[in-house]
Amino acid sequence: MAFALAAAALLLAWPVLPGLRRLGPFKVFPPFRAWAVRPHPDAAVEVRTGRRLDARTSATDAVVVVRTAWRNQDSREARPSLRASRPLVPVVSVDGVPASWGWGATELTLTPGTHLVAVAGGHSRCYRQVALAAGERLELDYAGVLGDTADRFALPGELRDPVSFKERRRPGPVALYYLLLLGGVAAAAALTWTALASPGLLAAAPAAAITVGLGIGAAAIVAALRKQARLRRVAVAAPPAADDEPVVLDADEPARMAPAPGWAGLGLHLRHTLDRYPPEAVAALAGGKPNPLQRWRTVRIGEPAAPECRPWVPAPEVLLDGEPVATGWTRTWTQLAPGDHDLVVRIPQHPTQTGPATTVDLTRAEHRTRFHAAPGETTAIALHATVTAIPSPNGPHLASYSVALH
Repeated sequence: MAFALAAAALLLAWPVLPGLRRLGPFKVFPPFRAWAVRPHPDAAVEVRTGRRLDARTSATDAVVVVRTAWRNQDSREARPSLRASRPLVPVVSVDGVPASWGWGATELTLTPGTHLVAVAGGHSRCYRQVALAAGERLELDYAGVLGDTADRFALPGELRDPVSFKERRRPGPVALYYLLLLGGVAAAAALTWTALASPGLLAAAPAAAITVGLGIGAAAIVAALRKQARLRRVAVAAPPAADDEPVVLDADEPARMAPAPGWAGLGLHLRHTLDRYPPEAVAALAGGKPNPLQRWRTVRIGEPAAPECRPWVPAPEVLLDGEPVATGWTRTWTQLAPGDHDLVVRIPQHPTQTGPATTVDLTRAEHRTRFHAAPGETTAIALHATVTAIPSPNGPHLASYSVALH
């Protein structure tokens, strides 16, 4: 009983005490103080940031709150690593333009309609297309892994994938939650004491445990079968209209789209990954040889000090048969007429962060292809951009910016 009460006290205290809050799986406070969330200088929408934000709503606008949090490298990681990671600081963007960077809560005030909200750190893994009405408020949670193993989550498929958007569902009153928790602990302790005191109950304990285990296993199997059925479901599209936009597919469970009779489909998956900072760039940001704390920061989040210029990657430009296609660092699906088509994808010159002293290399930032679209089928094209974006230690511009699209 004493052990159970001590465990309950620890669970109650970890969100409050600074020394214990790092035990939580979803840490909204920054791992290092200088990386607390703040508005991005290139933001094109109204932004509020902080650790905690009051639940503000608007009668004429829509509000989206994104909580960017972090998790430690999983203790069950098969390939742990202490090498320097890629830059992992989250950048929240709306419709391809950054709104904030750092760990914490970001409130975005948007016009009613459809928007693409995304978070990118070392890669462009996480996005969500939202359709919002006036007065609507949506809360999204994001958590990324710190350290070099974060690269494993650049693509979906991990069993413990922590970098997806999850819509936040508000719990009940905190006091009631903690009361139920303490009640559950006390009930478990009482049942254990009663079973030990009564030989009959003690003999029935293995059967009860087996029953509970079988029930949990059956529930897990049913959930897995339902997920597989959902993933196998095919959505047949209606014939396209002249003003149709591409369908943005979910990052984790992209819908299986089928074109309307007599039409074909194009599935386009565009993503980017940031390169690690080379040793000379780390030394320049550190102001010389990195000290032990700066080295630890580089291992954890990929940079020794918060740069004056927070790198971000502009949205790709896509042309289908010479016509622009509205997309981003996402999965999209578009209907098109059967036959041969020309596709051009290019990463543009950075609109704000390149200056006269920036070394720019965009010789490999364009991909051209000609493909044949068969009736009733979808042509899948996946492109990955490796981006080198190194901030200058002396000014609000990048020292170098280059893109290799393949």
